[in-house]
Amino acid sequence: MREVIAALRAAKTVVMSLHRQPDGDSIGSTAAIALALRRLGKDVTLVTPDPVPKVYDLVPTYQEFVPWESVAERRFDLVAMFDCADERRTGAPSDLTSYGARVLNVDHHATNTCFGDVVFIDPQAAASAEIAARVIDQLGVTIDREIALALYVGLETDTGGFRYAATTPDSHRLAARLLDAGLEPGEISQALYERQAVSGLRLLGAALQSLQVREDLSLAYVVLSAADFARSGAAAADVETLGVVDYARRVDGIEVGALLREEGPGQVKLSLRSKGLVDVARLAASLGGGGHERAAGATLAMSLQEAEATLLSLLRP
Repeated sequence: MREVIAALRAAKTVVMSLHRQPDGDSIGSTAAIALALRRLGKDVTLVTPDPVPKVYDLVPTYQEFVPWESVAERRFDLVAMFDCADERRTGAPSDLTSYGARVLNVDHHATNTCFGDVVFIDPQAAASAEIAARVIDQLGVTIDREIALALYVGLETDTGGFRYAATTPDSHRLAARLLDAGLEPGEISQALYERQAVSGLRLLGAALQSLQVREDLSLAYVVLSAADFARSGAAAADVETLGVVDYARRVDGIEVGALLREEGPGQVKLSLRSKGLVDVARLAASLGGGGHERAAGATLAMSLQEAEATLLSLLRP
């Protein structure tokens, strides 16, 4: 952590990127650190490989994220990544070192590949927002309402509304501290979970129609094809904000929930969720992916039908 603080203090210009298909923790922790660094007079640029879902428009700096291509000709003192487990997930058109003199990698995924010059990984943290709060404290920046809002969005979403097993007493203590900064939890939850577009709900309907339950494998899974996205008019970001894979995990009597999502011809995103007995990070790693023990994923270079067969073989004893 001392090296993390030193790297952030030394840099005058910083570029911070979200990971591919950014979620609430990526957006919230990145925004919070950016705001804190600006309080210290740093020049911070925010980039993203994919559009930021509109559901996160309550996060300060939401409007500031620009594509990596916008900074192609620029050079920064530091490239900072929060909540990104693999350099490939940055979506940067070229190696990160071509954008900055040093690369900072701060994360809570146990499967982090430890890319970069300064690396801090805490798998015990329920969200990268928890680590970001520690970083901000050690930078000596006061967590005001703006920073608190960004952190709370990261914490709220990555703990599943404080429902996931990774949630700890520290998670709740941080949440209380952030609420003390003037946040209204009901308003934030409504903004995050109760503004779903009709297209997204139609996509959820298609997913639930596809539900398959394999009691012999203690598995329930849903499938979304490219045609489902076309018919519903939904975007890939809707899958994350709707928590589609969590519906599969909710099936009573099964251990693993999964989602197979067709991203393009010959490319399928596999998302895995566990109730606790199965380490899905290990399963995802066997396919070139990663994540947490109870939430992980991988990208498969195969057809949807082949991906389904791969999933079933993955869970067979």
